[in-house]
Amino acid sequence: MSLILGLFEAQMLVLAAAIIIGRSGRAQRSLGGLLIVLCGMLTPFAIGYAGFYDRWPWLSFAPFAVPLATGPLLYAHLNALIFDRPIPRWHAALPVAQFAYQAIAFCLPLDLRGAFDREVQRPWLDPILAALLLASMIGYTVAGLRALRRHRNWLLARRSDLAAARRVRAVLIAYAAIVTVRTGYLIVEALVAPLSYFDMFGFYVVLAVVGNYLAIEGWGQADTRPQPIVEPTERDWRPVAAGWMDRIEAHGWWRDPDLDLAGLARRLGTNTAYLSRGFNEGLGLGFAEAINGLRVEHVAARLRDGADGDILTLAIDAGFGSKATFNRVFKERFGVTPSAYRRVSTDKNDAERPDLQRTT
Repeated sequence: MSLILGLFEAQMLVLAAAIIIGRSGRAQRSLGGLLIVLCGMLTPFAIGYAGFYDRWPWLSFAPFAVPLATGPLLYAHLNALIFDRPIPRWHAALPVAQFAYQAIAFCLPLDLRGAFDREVQRPWLDPILAALLLASMIGYTVAGLRALRRHRNWLLARRSDLAAARRVRAVLIAYAAIVTVRTGYLIVEALVAPLSYFDMFGFYVVLAVVGNYLAIEGWGQADTRPQPIVEPTERDWRPVAAGWMDRIEAHGWWRDPDLDLAGLARRLGTNTAYLSRGFNEGLGLGFAEAINGLRVEHVAARLRDGADGDILTLAIDAGFGSKATFNRVFKERFGVTPSAYRRVSTDKNDAERPDLQRTT
């Protein structure tokens, strides 16, 4: 067992050192840090299976493993790849606290360490640390998925190669494998029986394999351009949104009763996040308000021109799916019901005709 974990750990350390020393980027440094932390998590078990703790009891509580650092380092690596920026320093609070606590406990006399382990560490602190670790892993995985989705949409909007997004996704999948296996062991321990030191061997093999995968991939792609999201701090969305509205009106897309944000984004060659932001910041409107505004303007123009026929038919032709929605939007836009608007328009047209005849 020690030999298997030791070989994996040695390769990870070599690659981590090569990544940190040979590459100067923020993404490489954070990946190297993550690999070193994974090696630290393997160390107690690699030396423990070999009997080091039995031969040298003073090694107990040596601060080799700081598992609460894995989530923040993963997130730091993803932020470097996706946004080319560091994460706030408060993300390091829990890992630093865990390392400091272990370092202090390691400095205690050996007999006091044993009593502390039996009476405090195992019954109280271990369950708390396990819950914190699981929450941290899941939380940072979810945050990484959100960042990945934003990155992919940004690349799609620019017709860019998705290789950078696939690299980020591979990192997340690898980390999710660790989270999944760790969660399975925690469920077994909570519902079946407490797991011994040797029962955890399978998890640490998975940890070693995934860590080596990240190390090899990180080294192999260290020179690959990450294509981070780069946006100007200030952007005038008004001309962008106005251009979109001109295209929507020119193509008559607003007539489609099944038109939604995703479908319109595809037609405009952008993504839903950009389209929604453009409407909100450029027009001060949401998607439905913008499209329904075009629809009621069309119906109102028909009524002003004296169009015959049922008003509901005009609304359906304009893309409205229900009478209630049409009436509500129309009244919000013009302050009167469609029927009242038609009467006013008819009266106005009748009043203007004699003037036109006298002029002639």
